[in-house]
Amino acid sequence: MDYKIFGLPTHILVIHLVVVGIPVAALATVAMAVRPQWRSGKVGLIIVGVDVIAVIGTWIARITGIQFFNHSPGLKTLHAVVDHKNLGMTLIWYMLGLLAAAILLVLAEKYERPPLTTIFAIIAVAAAVAATVQTVRVGDAGARATWGSSVN
Repeated sequence: MDYKIFGLPTHILVIHLVVVGIPVAALATVAMAVRPQWRSGKVGLIIVGVDVIAVIGTWIARITGIQFFNHSPGLKTLHAVVDHKNLGMTLIWYMLGLLAAAILLVLAEKYERPPLTTIFAIIAVAAAVAATVQTVRVGDAGARATWGSSVN
């Protein structure tokens, strides 16, 4: 993957997919958790597909963020940038947790396991909240790293 597109670091462009995609995936997963009829059939698969796209977007943002960080040696000395990088490295795990919870919820519904379905619905909601909170934390750290001194 190229480090820059149209003269801009690729990471700057890709993060918009993550900023929009993760909350959409989280909301869709919560909707599936609270609406049992959405767990089976095409709707459940579409929601899992949205989660997959959000995971892919997160992975691409991670790769491009590492490239950006490594191609700009001055960034390694900035505490706010290092904080953003460290938080950003964890986001993929939150998204994989959300995806796993959505898949388990769909499978529990498919195989008619009511107690497990309830447990996986609760886990899916918790994973969605955690992924969204972590996305906000990563984004806030990135905004502070970029705009911190000029916003004050």
